[in-house]
Amino acid sequence: MKEQNNLEEVQGNIENTMETNDLFSILVDISKDLIFVLNQEGFFDFVNENGARILDYHSNELIGKHFFDLVGEKDKSEVSSAFQEILASGNIINFSSNLKAKFGDHVWFNISASPIKRNNKIEGVIAIAYDVTKADKEGKRIKDLTTKLLESNRIISIERDRARQKISILEELNKLKNDFISNISHELRTPLASIVGFAETIDTDDELSSDKVKEFNKIILDESKRLAKLIEDVLDLSKLEGEKETLDKEKFDLVVLLKNLMSDFKELAGIKNINYSVKIPEAEIIINADKERISKSFSNLISNAFKFTEPGGRVTVIVQDFLREAEIIISDTGIGIPQDELQFIFEKFNKVETQAKKTKGSGLGLVTVKKIIDLHKGLIRVKSEENKGTTFIIKLPKLI
Repeated sequence: MKEQNNLEEVQGNIENTMETNDLFSILVDISKDLIFVLNQEGFFDFVNENGARILDYHSNELIGKHFFDLVGEKDKSEVSSAFQEILASGNIINFSSNLKAKFGDHVWFNISASPIKRNNKIEGVIAIAYDVTKADKEGKRIKDLTTKLLESNRIISIERDRARQKISILEELNKLKNDFISNISHELRTPLASIVGFAETIDTDDELSSDKVKEFNKIILDESKRLAKLIEDVLDLSKLEGEKETLDKEKFDLVVLLKNLMSDFKELAGIKNINYSVKIPEAEIIINADKERISKSFSNLISNAFKFTEPGGRVTVIVQDFLREAEIIISDTGIGIPQDELQFIFEKFNKVETQAKKTKGSGLGLVTVKKIIDLHKGLIRVKSEENKGTTFIIKLPKLI
């Protein structure tokens, strides 16, 4: 009776084992992952069919093939370390590796491997490998898209800043335009008011003396000239800035031009009782420039020197001949320019105002001078101290 029970127990164990094996076989067959068994030497003893197909093999083609024959060169060191750890610890180890497919492609796997033990002796390794190639590609694609997104955002940010800058420039230009219109209107209105006022007085006042009529006519004439000069300056600057008028360049001797120009101011120096000295070399200095505009620029600067210098003061013009350029220095001992206004003297309608004197003029003279010097590839600088005088330094390239 006891022997019968033992036999039934053995048969039951066999049936249970068979049932377990059947379930394992079914699980292996339906699995989409790579399931394999390696012997102690690392050769395939078993590979499921679905897993083999991932590598373009049939399962029987992989049996007897060494696992390291499929491992990518870059991953062999890491895989070797993983298997050594499995053998040493007897634990489940997770690692990743590229496995080479039959037709040369590489498939990226995350692998979980466990030792096979019998009587506490490791006889092989069973593993399941998850194909993460698509996930890896998607990850790389996402990373690439993220990088491109960051670059796009950076470009968008740069373009946005450019747009803001352009808007800012447009706003500034619009402000400058409005300021220009406001300033030019004011500059036109001032002489016109004088002309209209004195003309009306002459026209309506029959008892006005001849001396007064002469005086008022003189004012009308001066203001008319001032108005004509303003209009001429505006048109001239507009042409220069809009490049509508090219420079009429010619070769000429700068020394001759400056000597003729200097002599024109001798009478003014005597009238204003100003010490006027000129130091110009005798040797010729040939430049290629617009003679009329260069002459106008120096005439403007010298006129300003006399205008802002009180009687008893000094105006000096010095010309120096260097190897590649000529340097012209126009200096005076006049009212000078306050330090906080120096940076604005080449801006339109800027007028120097000091405690000693408020200047008259269009505020376009120095702007035009700088524009002419710039167009000739020259340089203009200014040094000044209030109530002590001003010095303009102009450098022009010579014709070598």
